[in-house]
Amino acid sequence: MPKTARTQLNTLAAAEHRRSIWVRIGVTAALVAFALIVGIIVIASRDSSTQTAAEPTSVTETGALRAASPNVELAEGARSPKRVLTIYEDFQCPVCKNFEATFGSNLDELRTSGIAAIDYHPIAILDRMSSTDYSTRAANASLCVADSSIDTWLGFHSAAYEQQPAEGGSGLTDEELTDMAVAAGAPDTVQDCITGGHYADWVGDSTRSVLETNINATPTVLLNGEPLDLSTPAALDAAVRAIP
Repeated sequence: MPKTARTQLNTLAAAEHRRSIWVRIGVTAALVAFALIVGIIVIASRDSSTQTAAEPTSVTETGALRAASPNVELAEGARSPKRVLTIYEDFQCPVCKNFEATFGSNLDELRTSGIAAIDYHPIAILDRMSSTDYSTRAANASLCVADSSIDTWLGFHSAAYEQQPAEGGSGLTDEELTDMAVAAGAPDTVQDCITGGHYADWVGDSTRSVLETNINATPTVLLNGEPLDLSTPAALDAAVRAIP
């Protein structure tokens, strides 16, 4: 083969080799870019699936529903109430129903007179006592109602205990909870929130957080963060008013 032809072939071979290298580099870069894109999508999807559950706009920073008169007495030099009763309750809990029947009017008096603020924590520790996770569904429904107003929630709260289903059954249906909510003053649109379990995940997260603080029974009542003896309404009233 003439030298010139051989030189041309070598040149073509070298060019083809370089082109092959660049093709491989391009393919590798494309694969790396594709892998990065897939990784980003997977991470974004994972982050989306583990986002914090929808939080009710009505809860305080402590996760409570606060019922307080506009003229509630404040602590000296602070914007927080001087006296705060904190109540952890489960709408499926018979003892909570008895507590509401015994102390409910007393709590209303302390609240409306401005003596104390009442922080309610609806939690779900008794789902096992119904076949439809009624504790969670009722707590979710109450939070849907609370989006309207705390006064509407208080009306639903009373009705939920008055109509509390027996343990071991299916509990009230979502339709019945919706009817109760509307009767308390919530708009008809509350149905979507209730039937869709809009706050169910939040209820679960909140319940787990509460249990981690060693509060594992309902009702549990605290006065300014300290456990309170639930003997009689008079004793409760006296304990609250005794705080200077």
